[in-house]
Amino acid sequence: MTGYRRDSNKLYREHNGIFLGVFQGLANWSGLPVWALRIIGIIVFFSIGFWKIGVLYLLAAILMPSRY
Repeated sequence: MTGYRRDSNKLYREHNGIFLGVFQGLANWSGLPVWALRIIGIIVFFSIGFWKIGVLYLLAAILMPSRY
């Protein structure tokens, strides 16, 4: 999937994402490809640890409004 900005000023979770749509929503908002954000997320996951990144990811999923 190519990166593009659909809505430049709103950050939403997407329902067509793999797990809760956080990275897909960030990709749509930032214009970066979703695969790049997922790779960065995996690198950060292994360098920082499961609990910190897991809690931050779930917190982002709770706080980000859903698109639909």
